[in-house]
Amino acid sequence: MSLSYIFREVLRPFYLLVGIFLVSISPMFTSVTGLQWPGLSAIREVVEKILRPGSLIYTNPTSGVERDLFPIIFKPFWSSLSVMGIALIVSLASALLLSILLKFASGKWYKGIMSVASVFQTIPDVVYVLVSQMVLVWVYIQTGVKFAKFTGTGTEEALLVPGLVLSILPFIYFLKTILAMMKEEEGEPYVDLATSKGLHKLRVICVHMLRNMLVRLAYQSKFIISLMISNLLIVEYLFNNFGMTVFLLNYTQPPVFFVTAILFFLPIYVGLKVIEWVLYLTTQQEVSL
Repeated sequence: MSLSYIFREVLRPFYLLVGIFLVSISPMFTSVTGLQWPGLSAIREVVEKILRPGSLIYTNPTSGVERDLFPIIFKPFWSSLSVMGIALIVSLASALLLSILLKFASGKWYKGIMSVASVFQTIPDVVYVLVSQMVLVWVYIQTGVKFAKFTGTGTEEALLVPGLVLSILPFIYFLKTILAMMKEEEGEPYVDLATSKGLHKLRVICVHMLRNMLVRLAYQSKFIISLMISNLLIVEYLFNNFGMTVFLLNYTQPPVFFVTAILFFLPIYVGLKVIEWVLYLTTQQEVSL
């Protein structure tokens, strides 16, 4: 591992902090009359409040009610983390399973499912949200059975349905990527060798090909997470979930925004670093996600 790589990785968290801080204080540079200079004292005050996160207070923009940021911030944090976790697990597991099934299906089924996936990929997430809510309401009216919460109310959050809706676009991306990787892996010598030894096609896929594909798929983790975050706001807003993206959108006081953004993005950043380290140990190549 080169010194330049280590130096670059050490500086990355600093760049992240500076970037979030600049975004946090950006509202201070605007007013109803245009751009303005808030003054160093105002910026210093923001920094001082950030250094005392336990005493931060956020103000509801509608009611004007003030509340302590901690520990209530952990509620939207857990909500968003749960929805993203469900979306990631469901999309990857479903894509892997369907990809394996398609390898044993006829060409007609393969082309048909890929055509449907391409159509679904062009549909905005907002449509999936509205359709899923209407379907659940219709099922509840017809049967009286409530399979899952389809909107956040009061202190309860809808997690399963938002997670499933958020998983649709990552699922389509995973499916197309995995199928393309399978096609490439089928031309590798180790596949021919395993087949010549009489190994079943399913075993070759699950034991040999899947291991290589997961390593290659890990390189796409940053894009997948970015895709989910970009759609998370729509999902949380329309499902009336009190998640991190909704919190960041509504409570823009610079110190509150900074601490909330750090709390949201830090686990994601650490997760990507862990994936980088695992890829480095697996491939012995420097990886930058």
